[in-house]
Amino acid sequence: MNHISEIKVRAVSDYAPEDAALLCGVGRLVCAWTMLEQSLEAKIAMMREAMGDVRTVGTRTRPAMAKLMAELRTMVAMRDRRNAGALTEISDIERNMQRIDRFRSLIVGGFQQPAPGGFTCRDTRNNHMHVSLEQLDAEIASLETTAQRLLAV
Repeated sequence: MNHISEIKVRAVSDYAPEDAALLCGVGRLVCAWTMLEQSLEAKIAMMREAMGDVRTVGTRTRPAMAKLMAELRTMVAMRDRRNAGALTEISDIERNMQRIDRFRSLIVGGFQQPAPGGFTCRDTRNNHMHVSLEQLDAEIASLETTAQRLLAV
């Protein structure tokens, strides 16, 4: 007997109503990260324009977050030559963003299935992990706070 034919693929529409919070939370995490990237690109473009440079942020491909952060650091260093406080703030923000990005990658790349109180994921070492909805909400809130701090620099 062919065991492969017995495997059923679960469609997103098959998720139970109680999984709506999970699906919404994952979507909020992805959207919040994308909004942060777009806001950072816009901030860099405004800073460039204020410094007399009117070229666009990216070339043909969208710049990665690391490249955007490096450019922001450079521009802030040029703007605030005598004030290292902004660069210290950027470093702290960047560490927080890296942690959140690892969490986001775990969710996006390792999502397995809903589980009581949250869902299961597999990390890069193939270990099963349970992520609670509270954890997901806390990371989204942290991402939103980090975005506000970054855009205030």
